[in-house]
Amino acid sequence: MWSFFFEPLEPVDFVAGQYLNLTMPGVPPAVSDRLFTIASAPHEPLLQFTTIIGPSHFKQKLNSLKTGQEVEADQLGGDFTWEAVPSALSNDGVKRLFIAGGIGITPYLSIIRYLIHKQQPINATLLYAGKNEKRPFVEELHTAVEIDPTLIIKEYSETRLTLEQLKKDVPNVEHYIVYLAGSQAFSEALGEGLIEDGFPRQQIKYDYFDGYVDLEY
Repeated sequence: MWSFFFEPLEPVDFVAGQYLNLTMPGVPPAVSDRLFTIASAPHEPLLQFTTIIGPSHFKQKLNSLKTGQEVEADQLGGDFTWEAVPSALSNDGVKRLFIAGGIGITPYLSIIRYLIHKQQPINATLLYAGKNEKRPFVEELHTAVEIDPTLIIKEYSETRLTLEQLKKDVPNVEHYIVYLAGSQAFSEALGEGLIEDGFPRQQIKYDYFDGYVDLEY
């Protein structure tokens, strides 16, 4: 699991939690691009992307880049952001539940970094699942809690985060907007489970991390 830092050739005006599409030079066109959530915050000078290095042409090329090499970036977008609250809810005092599986922590990292920089209360509960070696940035997140106690973190490294465990640890979950980021299997198991229990679909936001298996979350 590695982080890569890129200096943009021109300013990138993004919102914390959004993504970019990166295209690797020298990789066959059919597999030359991937979407990555931006882990850095909008005020930071470099764009940070964190990923697991696998055997694909794309990942191997990414891992072999040298300082000064350029990659193309486009398709900035995504509504997995702090501000994107369903119209059925009021943005004033809304409760946010961040659920991350492993590498799915990156959009929350961007949001948390941004809110701390703005000195704005985070007012969120973060459920962070995955084995210890597959959960990056834990130390930084603990520091964030020390800076802003309105951020509450519950970690799941020795036990699997299931729907039953979620409802046990967040018994009033129906009062939250739920953000889900991780492998598709991880996110859908929790999200669809909530919906089957009557949770409003419009109060769930997904950020799928395509290409990742259910990494023992």
